[in-house]
Amino acid sequence: MGCQVKTSQPRQVESLRTIHAVLNAYLAGEPREDAIKAHPEAAGFIKRSYQWLGAVSELNKAQRKMLDRMFLILDFFTKTSVTVAGVQSTLEGSELQEIEDVGKDLFSDENGRGARIDAEIADLAGLPKIYPQWNPEYQKTLDQLEESDKKELYKICCAIAAGVQSLSDCHHNTFRYIEGWIHGIGTGRLGIPTRKAQSEKQRLGHMLFGYALGLDRWLMSVPLQFLLLDIGHIDLGFDQRNNILRVYACLGEERTPVKEWLAACLWYNLVHNQQGGLMASWTSSHTDLIQRCKDKGVTVDEWMNSALRKGS
Repeated sequence: MGCQVKTSQPRQVESLRTIHAVLNAYLAGEPREDAIKAHPEAAGFIKRSYQWLGAVSELNKAQRKMLDRMFLILDFFTKTSVTVAGVQSTLEGSELQEIEDVGKDLFSDENGRGARIDAEIADLAGLPKIYPQWNPEYQKTLDQLEESDKKELYKICCAIAAGVQSLSDCHHNTFRYIEGWIHGIGTGRLGIPTRKAQSEKQRLGHMLFGYALGLDRWLMSVPLQFLLLDIGHIDLGFDQRNNILRVYACLGEERTPVKEWLAACLWYNLVHNQQGGLMASWTSSHTDLIQRCKDKGVTVDEWMNSALRKGS
């Protein structure tokens, strides 16, 4: 994915700039009501943030530094909207160099701004060296901490140090990550009690399953009408109908070898993509969902299995 393409989410940068402005207003001592008046569309976010952070005068030095660390990422996001993961093959020269320089400055360079602020936070809070959560040293260091409060604070600091997939503002959890950081800085707890755990993963799993099931049955030449009749007798705990309808509507009735090959490639990507496919082998996948559906007789790999049997 190219780095200079616009985000797929409408008003993404505008929303990030609103968060940036709200937090600056909070730090400047502006009342919550004034912030809501300036940004009524973000009233819920503003109320929660002010409640979690409390009075700005009562923030300790470590909390202020944690906000500074978060602002490094927000500053980048509010100036541009990019996708960093996988851009090496599409960018050249100064564009790629700029992204690499920012990434090092915020995450990997021991002398970068990110590392320097992390060191200050660790010193102020009495924590060991802060590592981004994707660093192998993170879990080792976390396991060595015995005090529960220190352990939780360390999780928060390392979560902020990890960014959003480093600097991918297009990640589906971007705003949840940011809100989680704010909650962590204010309350000392990363998890937000009022937010349903794993809700985004479940949504993605259900969506991927519906698309994969539609592609699988289309490739098997199963008419839409009979597929819908069949799944209408099975309660999988979620509705696949709309995504199946989209698959059949987009692919249409005409079948060509090229269309079938492309549909199979898309199916493979949705099911086996290592960055979050249904059956990804080394990342957080949807194994439980696949098994629950399989137990009820619904699988998304019938066409592939039949093709493999024919090939053997």
